[in-house]
Amino acid sequence: MRVRDTLSGRLVQLHPAVVRGRPELHLYVCGVTPYDSGHMGHAFTFLSFDTLVRFAEASGVRVRYVQNVTDVDDPLFERARRDHVDWRALADRETQQFVHDMAVLGWRPPDVMPRVSDEIGPILDAASRLRDRGFAYHTDALYFDVARYRGYGRLSHRSRRSMLVKLRDEGLLGVVGPDAKRDFLDFPLWRPSAPDEPAWPSRFGAGRPGWHIECSAMSMRYLGAQIDIHGGGRDLAFSHHESERAQSESLTGKVPFARAWMHTGLVRYEGRKMSKSLGNLVLVGQAVERAPAAAVRLYLASHRYGRDWEFRWSGLDQAARLVARIRVLLEGEVRGAGAPKPGMAVGAGPRARAARGAPRPLPARFAAALADDLDTPAAIRELRAAVRRGDRAGVRQMLPILVGTASLG
Repeated sequence: MRVRDTLSGRLVQLHPAVVRGRPELHLYVCGVTPYDSGHMGHAFTFLSFDTLVRFAEASGVRVRYVQNVTDVDDPLFERARRDHVDWRALADRETQQFVHDMAVLGWRPPDVMPRVSDEIGPILDAASRLRDRGFAYHTDALYFDVARYRGYGRLSHRSRRSMLVKLRDEGLLGVVGPDAKRDFLDFPLWRPSAPDEPAWPSRFGAGRPGWHIECSAMSMRYLGAQIDIHGGGRDLAFSHHESERAQSESLTGKVPFARAWMHTGLVRYEGRKMSKSLGNLVLVGQAVERAPAAAVRLYLASHRYGRDWEFRWSGLDQAARLVARIRVLLEGEVRGAGAPKPGMAVGAGPRARAARGAPRPLPARFAAALADDLDTPAAIRELRAAVRRGDRAGVRQMLPILVGTASLG
C-alpha cells in the first residue's frame, strides 16, 4: 500500500516491520479534545483511518492503532469555565459521546485510547529529558528551543512568516523576553496552570503539559520511537504535528519519527469550514437521523481523504439510496450489522472473518483502489458495480471495509 506523505509531498510505499511472522503497521491518530459534540469533520478523519485499518487487516497486516484523548488542554478548560462544570466531568461526558457516535458509525476501536490525564508521568519524563539534553529551556515555562532543530516548518511547508501569522491568528504567539520565550516559534513543554486548572508537581513547578508533547510521549510509549503512519486533520499539520516531529526526533535521535504523515481534508458546510467556533456543524446524531449509519459512512468515503469538500444533504441522500439497493440485494442474509444471518460476517469487519479461517482475497480492483493512497471513491465505484450485477459475494467482502459494523437500516 502507498499513501501520500505530507512531509515529502510524494506517494510513499508502506513497509511495516514483520512481528511474530506477520507485518505489523503502527498507526497513531490525533484524537479529540472532548469539550463538545462530534461533527462530520471529526467523523471524516477518524473513519478515513478506520477504513485504512480495516483494509490493512483484511489484507493480512496486523495493525497496532493508538488514538489519544486530549483531556488536558485549553479549549476544554475554557468550556468548563464557561459552563461552570468540572473539567473532568465535561471530558468524561464528551468522551463517552464520541465513543458512542463512532460505535454507531461502525468503527473498529483503536487498540489503545490513552487520556492525557492518565499519562502525566511519561509526558513529564519526555519533557525533562528534552531539557536535560539541551533542547529545552526553563523561564516562565519549559519551552522547546526550535533553534536546536533544523527543518522546523518543512512538514507543513510553511515559511517562518507563515508560521508566525498562523500562531498569531490562533492566539498562540505568546511573548518573547528575558522571562519568557526566546523565539516566538518556541512552544511550551510544561507550563503553569491557572488557579482553576489541574496541576501536577514537577521539577519545573506545579503545572500541566503543553499540547504537543502529550502526543509525542503517548505515541512513543505505546508504539515506540518510530511509527509507520501519523495521522490527523490537515489543520494539525502546523503547529501540532510540526512540533511533534521536532521534539520527538530531538528526544530519540531517530529519524524519521513517522515514516508517513497522513492528513485529512477539511469539511465545509454552508460555504465555511465546519467548526465549533463558527457553529456551522452537522452532528453525527443529526446525520444518522436522516440516513442509515452505513449511508453516512459511504457518503464520507465518497470523498478522497486528503481533499477539502462540502457537506451536502443531497449527497447523503444519494448514499442512502445505494444502501437501500444493497439492503434489497442482501435481504434475507443481513438486516444491518446488528443482526447478521448466523454464520455470516457482513458488516462485522475483517477480524470476524479471520476467526472463521483465512478470508478470501478482496476483489482485485477494489483492493487496488484502496492500496493506491486509500482511494475510497474508486472503491465505492467497485461496490456500486457489484450491486448492479447482483454480486452478493463481492458486496459482502467490500462492505465491511467501507462501513465497518454500521447498520444498513
